[in-house]
Amino acid sequence: MVNSNFFDDNFIAFAHRGGNDFGPENSLKAFKGAYKSGYKYLETDIHLSKDGHLLAFHDDSIDRVTNNKGKIENLNLSEIKKSKIDGKEEIPVITDLFEELPNCFFSIDCKSDDTVLPLIKIIKDKSLMERICIGSFSQKRINLIRNILGPNLKTSMGPNEIILSKLLSNFSINYKFKSNFASLPIEKYGLELLNEKNIKYLQKNNQKVIAWTINDENDMRLLIRRGIDGIMTDNILLLKRVLIEENLW
Repeated sequence: MVNSNFFDDNFIAFAHRGGNDFGPENSLKAFKGAYKSGYKYLETDIHLSKDGHLLAFHDDSIDRVTNNKGKIENLNLSEIKKSKIDGKEEIPVITDLFEELPNCFFSIDCKSDDTVLPLIKIIKDKSLMERICIGSFSQKRINLIRNILGPNLKTSMGPNEIILSKLLSNFSINYKFKSNFASLPIEKYGLELLNEKNIKYLQKNNQKVIAWTINDENDMRLLIRRGIDGIMTDNILLLKRVLIEENLW
């Protein structure tokens, strides 16, 4: 089991979908490779199968990265297991990741409304509150999870909170956000979200600031200079090298 608290590290390096250096995205091989290379923060998305299993997978269909076709919500687990990522690796059930990687923390993005209650049940049944943080592009899903599991579960800013924080930062107005961290791209909707002013505002208001998905070395170094708390990347070996050189690994 993990022997530290979520976000305790000096710098938080996330393997986005497990990264792409050791296996195809969202495969158990990728996640295990990331962990063996030193990553203990892993990010994935979840979808619900027709027969009620939560899959660690980004897309709502298996068409893009497997040798089969179909929407996950229309497929049973047995059908999904026959569909190999890059023709080689199985799509993992989310509980497989928790069990196979007991020393890792997970950032989980609920991709649909029907994933929320099954995930909450798993978190409760397996006592995973300390190992999970929840992010979503849906404010409704984040609010539902907060209402059921309470403030001890770590959650990211939802879209409404991100917009609010950007507005408030322009006027240096402090605010008690319900979130614990902000997972942000460098720019969105024409807004620069990770300039130094915005990063410092969020940190002042008790938010860890995680940049996603940063795959360029120059961007990594720029954000580090700006004081970012963490970076989410597909290029996990590149980020590791940069952090070693910056004395942050």
